[in-house]
Amino acid sequence: MSSFFIFRSTENFGFWLLEENSPIELLTFIIFLFSGIFGIYTIRNLNFPLEKYVKLFYIIFSLFLILIAMEEISWGQWFFHFETPPEWAKINGQQETTLHNLNGMQGRSEILRMFYGAGGIFGVLLGFLNKFKKISAPIVLISWFLIIFCHAAVDYIQDGVSISMRYDFAIVKTSEFIELLIAGSSFLYLWLNFRMLKHDKNIIKS
Repeated sequence: MSSFFIFRSTENFGFWLLEENSPIELLTFIIFLFSGIFGIYTIRNLNFPLEKYVKLFYIIFSLFLILIAMEEISWGQWFFHFETPPEWAKINGQQETTLHNLNGMQGRSEILRMFYGAGGIFGVLLGFLNKFKKISAPIVLISWFLIIFCHAAVDYIQDGVSISMRYDFAIVKTSEFIELLIAGSSFLYLWLNFRMLKHDKNIIKS
């Protein structure tokens, strides 16, 4: 992604990819939605028993992915172009049907990204405890979580301490790419963990 910003001839194309309603954001929506459906379908159709807390965790996590997917497209407002209810528009910073743009949350989404990154890092650490191994995050995703957390932390800090207009602009724009990383790491988390659960079950059977 960063390669588009090396040359001025491709810089505008790079910024276009990071715009609202751009291919990057649409891809983010698709991955979030697919991941959520994949998670619910898989956990409900496993052919071996799992602890209730494990199933509940994966179902809740998957439902949140679907919620985030719908937030990405303003609950279909992009596609169907329906009006935001007047009372909702009054309390929404962008007059959209979204939750993350409500007054008090508008412009603070980096906190959610920072929380996700920190949660992912914590999830990796859980892997060292056998009790939580089944819901821990694969260590291979640690670099993803670190990038997400560090970018969000810098975004949070620069809200109060501006470095330069160009730098601040770049941080805001690249947040769309960070959301794509969140979507991708969410899918990989589910896919790798379900593979791990099936593999462990096969070992026990044999």
